[in-house]
This record gives sequence, structure tokens and C-alpha cells, in this order.
Amino acid sequence: MNSFKAFLKAKGLYLVCLALVFAATITGILAIRSVVNNVADLTKARQKAVEEGNTWNVPDTIANNPVTDVPVAEDTPTASSKPSAAPSSPPSSSGAASRSAAASGDSAGSAASSALQGTSPGSSAAAEPIVPFSGQELVYNETLGDWRTHNGADYACAAGASVAAVRSGKVTAVYEDALWGGIVEVSGINSLVWRYCGIAAPAVVVGDAVVEGDVLGAAGAVPSETKTSAHFHLECTQSGEYLDPEKNR
Repeated sequence: MNSFKAFLKAKGLYLVCLALVFAATITGILAIRSVVNNVADLTKARQKAVEEGNTWNVPDTIANNPVTDVPVAEDTPTASSKPSAAPSSPPSSSGAASRSAAASGDSAGSAASSALQGTSPGSSAAAEPIVPFSGQELVYNETLGDWRTHNGADYACAAGASVAAVRSGKVTAVYEDALWGGIVEVSGINSLVWRYCGIAAPAVVVGDAVVEGDVLGAAGAVPSETKTSAHFHLECTQSGEYLDPEKNR
């Protein structure tokens, strides 16, 4: 008896743990059998319903409740996309810098041009551009059919009329360009470079000194702006940056 008590005292904890494991095992087995039986019953019931041609309906666990009082968003107008194009860089000669092709057709300018035929910024201080300098704003070029900056100002001038210098300086380039026609460049004070585009029959050569009002040539055509009424195109640059000719005349 004493030896049995000693055994229980020494091994009692192990026996308790073993009993708990045994009880848990039995409980698990019974639970698994219950689940298997339920699944078997459910399968039989579904098979029977299918054989009898009844619809097998299982209620959703989560109800699909529609949300009410949701504000309806107002229609947002679709923004029209405007194609843009980087200014073209035409070939240059005599050290002429590449420039941006820019133009904007303006039918309203034809009325103003009739009062300015035969004038130029150099010969008439009252002359206003029929198409102004656009800065960084893109404008539509009807001739080229795209959107781009207009890097100069267009002045009404009948074909063959004289185009005069707007500022004194030295003629640094005279050449032809595929987009801008005949070009005369005059470098003046403050490192300003004046580029007259659409000049036919230039009256000056590289190295000539000109003063304000001197005739540079006759007004011709500007190929990249043929949809604009008769004019010549004037650009003003400083250190490679385009400036508004009207603000620097």
C-alpha cells in the first residue's frame, strides 16, 4: 500500500495529464463525427432536392442592404483635349539661331490690316500687331494645323511694301528659311536681336549698320502663316529667350 501511494505521489501529475489528453481526444473524435454526420445529412438533403426538381436555396449570411440618401454627383463636363506641338526648329545659316515655328490665324485681323497696308512698326508708331506675341500660351496655327506658341508679332503689310527697322543695330544674318521665308536679323543694344521674317528682296547685307526706319527689304510671304492676312513676322530675342516685340520697340 505504501508503495502504491508513493507511486501515485510520484506519477500523479503525469496520470492527470494523460487523463486530460485522453478526454480531449475523445471529445475531438465525437466533434468530428458530429460534423461528418451533419455534412452527410446536408449532402443527402441537397441530392434529394435536386432529384425532386426543387430549387436549392441557401440564405445569404450577409444581407445586401442598399444605401439610401447618397448624393448624386453632378455631371462633369469633359475637357476638350487640344493637341500641342513643340515649336519646330528650321535649318539656319550664317550663324542664325534655330527658332520656333509659330502662327495663329485670325480672320478678324483682315479688317485691321486694311488700314495698315504698306506700314511697318518702323515707319508707323501707330501700327498694332494683327497677331500678338503669345508668350508661353499655346495658340492654334491654322496653316500648320497644330497648337504652339507664337514667338513673335505679326504686322499687316501688303506684299511688296517696304519693311523698316524698328531699332538701330547691325545686320548679322540674311538668309532664307523654309517656314519663315526671307529673314533679316539685326543685333542692337542690350543684346537684343530683331528677326524680320517674310522679307523678299533684302535691301541689306551682313555687316550693314541700320538705324530705325531704314528699309530692310520688301514684304513677302511667311510660309508657316499663309492663313493669316498679308503681314511680316517680327521676333525679338535676348540671350536666346523670346521677348514681346511690342514691349521692346
